[in-house]
Amino acid sequence: MSTPIDRVPVAIPPGSLVQYYNDLASGVLAPEDMRIEDLQFRVQIDPAGNITFSTDPITLVSRYMFIFRRVVGFVMDPAFAGSAPALVSFNVRENGRNFDIFKKPVSIQSLINPSGSTPAEWDGVYSTIPGTDMEVTWFVDTARWAALVGASKEFGVQLLGDYVACAPR
Repeated sequence: MSTPIDRVPVAIPPGSLVQYYNDLASGVLAPEDMRIEDLQFRVQIDPAGNITFSTDPITLVSRYMFIFRRVVGFVMDPAFAGSAPALVSFNVRENGRNFDIFKKPVSIQSLINPSGSTPAEWDGVYSTIPGTDMEVTWFVDTARWAALVGASKEFGVQLLGDYVACAPR
């Protein structure tokens, strides 16, 4: 006969995440005041290292502030990415504040798992102003792209987070 294992509940450390969960559970943040969002931005790069396509800016819903908590990077066909992720970087721009969110561009390599099985993620919190345009600015090391890659590649980033209503219902 097996005995039950004593399980100790894992406590969430105090801070903004606990407050967020408390606000949701208590009804301070009602379901109609919250939305989940996944903004995706892509870039296509030709064999010479020129950007041939990038996603246009995305206008956020004006009643809501977008709070993104996670940035996920991805590459099409990760098994054949080679050195390409190290030659591509990006920054997220909030046009309402005319502000680049990261102080320096982030390398796609830092967000992509080399094995390609699961993406690496950046965890943090950033709150936008309501109704702003979000865009991703892409940078390619064109001087080394043709020699080290010499093929078309597609990369992307996802901004995952929540919309929180700013105005009363």
